[in-house]
Amino acid sequence: MYRRRLVKKVKPEFPKTLDGFGYVLKDNGEIRDKETDLVGDLVEERLQAEPIGFNKVTIPVDADPSEDPHTHIFMTPNALTAPDRLLVLIPGNNTRIGQWTRRAMCDDNINSGSMIEVAKLAKERGYETMILNPNGIFWYDGKANEMPPLTHMNFLMLPENDGPEQHCRYVFDHFISKAKAKRIVAMTLGWGGFCLTELLNQNFDFFKERVQAVAMADSTHSSDLVSSDRERIWIRNHVLNWCASTNARGEPVKDTRLGCDCISSGDELAEFTVTHCIQDMLRFIDTKMGDYIPEEVDDEIIREDEQLEVEEAELEEHVKIINIS
Repeated sequence: MYRRRLVKKVKPEFPKTLDGFGYVLKDNGEIRDKETDLVGDLVEERLQAEPIGFNKVTIPVDADPSEDPHTHIFMTPNALTAPDRLLVLIPGNNTRIGQWTRRAMCDDNINSGSMIEVAKLAKERGYETMILNPNGIFWYDGKANEMPPLTHMNFLMLPENDGPEQHCRYVFDHFISKAKAKRIVAMTLGWGGFCLTELLNQNFDFFKERVQAVAMADSTHSSDLVSSDRERIWIRNHVLNWCASTNARGEPVKDTRLGCDCISSGDELAEFTVTHCIQDMLRFIDTKMGDYIPEEVDDEIIREDEQLEVEEAELEEHVKIINIS
């Protein structure tokens, strides 16, 4: 005869500290997500490590990091001196430097959800890269933060960088405009697209001469806020926007507000646009840079299209003659 052995179930221990719940208490009394802080640190560490090797550059340029409010941007070692090509990356709102979206980092992976993957792909293509930091402009708790404090504590806006557009303008004036690269391209997300069109409004001659292409993702810019027709024509010829949509990936999306062609990412959530379309966005840049030639269209089809255009023109002319008669 065998006795049945009872197994005592062990109840999971309920956390008794903030650390047990995955939070940390800051000196100013704020509660922060520990995982988010750690992931942000890890992204910055990987961007500065080989094989990418970004340098951390203090903003404003004359700030004393030991005393003055400051933030930073990332640049590859030869970003200002390389003579050929430079890639500029501008994120959207509420993200730490070097990140596209937190959700993409958590749900997909840290490399594609951050700027690590695109930086590696850019290096393979011979680009130097510059990463802007339009959100890290709130100074409190002894450092720059991406969001204002949740409490009523005092905080400062960084000098000459007191908004995303102002930060991008500052970086343009002090770094991008001084870069030796003859050909510059950019990738933007969300509000980063608006910041770029503001730079276009203020520096059209520079863009006309040196900026070859801009791949945007879910941009928030508007053609109504572009200065004039010359800037609108430039956007039409140099910008392509990938956007969250229920359309199949790669299908056109009609959005007349932006003044540029839009393509569906195939996802309904904007957090994954860059992550899932990075290769397509780089292919667009490659094409504009002359590094990739799209597949040739069948000559027979081209001849048929040309013949159709001729026939349509002849028909229009015939109609005019009839009306005059």
